[in-house]
Amino acid sequence: MVSQWQDLSVLIVGCGSIGKRHARVLASLGVKDIRACDPIPEQRETLRAQVPGARLYDSFEAGLADHPDTVLIGTPPELHIPQAVQAIRAGCHVLSEKPLSDSTDGVDDLIALAAAEHKKVMVAHCFRYHEGLLKAKQMLDAGHVGRLVSVRAMVGEHLPDVRPDYRNLFSAQHGGAFDLMHDIDLALWYAGLPVRQVYALSGSYSDIGIIAPDVAEILIGFEGRCLASVHLDFFQRPRRRQIELMGTGGVIIVEFARWDRCTVSIYEATKAAWEHEELVTDRDDMFRAEDREFLVAVAEDKPIRCTIPEARKSVEVVMACQK
Repeated sequence: MVSQWQDLSVLIVGCGSIGKRHARVLASLGVKDIRACDPIPEQRETLRAQVPGARLYDSFEAGLADHPDTVLIGTPPELHIPQAVQAIRAGCHVLSEKPLSDSTDGVDDLIALAAAEHKKVMVAHCFRYHEGLLKAKQMLDAGHVGRLVSVRAMVGEHLPDVRPDYRNLFSAQHGGAFDLMHDIDLALWYAGLPVRQVYALSGSYSDIGIIAPDVAEILIGFEGRCLASVHLDFFQRPRRRQIELMGTGGVIIVEFARWDRCTVSIYEATKAAWEHEELVTDRDDMFRAEDREFLVAVAEDKPIRCTIPEARKSVEVVMACQK
């Protein structure tokens, strides 16, 4: 057992944009032993340029051979479960980027293996750590708007503006707008109820020219008299993101079209008035919070919140939508 969580070694698998972000975040948190692997030399060197002390490997197997304490998986979704299994068998705890996988194949085996080997496995649904969204959850759980009846989540962004190389992206050829599944996870998180039914329409409807769906409209029915509607799109300008929580005693709205600020609004029927709070935020804040929580859980043997069964829920909804 290490003396403190900053002393844990972390092997980042995949040096793409999310791998680089985690490397920068870990360095800012004071983690001393940061490692990374990627088969593409340019990707590895770009990461090291941003985090000069990082140790680099040209393969996952080479990285595991040096016995890291933890593995952070940032590869395409279909690789998450196989690589998590490899990492656990090599004696590592695992933080996997979202989604848990592109299907539920192998999920039960992963749960059983992690339990048998006494290893932590956490899935990085980072929006659960966003200050505004977390504040809304705390208000909801405290009963400020009564029982939750309906969730309405909407996110839209113009993919060509976000990534000029968008046609070559994995998401543009496969998951498409479903890559914005954070908002599905948020609907499940806020509702906190078993899913009863899912309805969805999706496809390539805009003019950005990707094969995968560029828009999805999703309806989720929960046990316990609660519904959610989720809109995901890859063509909308300007970028927008909003989630509304409608309860028997009021409404909570979180809006953050930009990463540097967020507005949380609440209307409580007992007060008959809106209250608004604008928060100054930084995109990396939620990554810092989740990375720190994972490392503290490993170092101090504490429970984690976003477990494999919890992350499985949004995968099941996406699979139902894609049917």
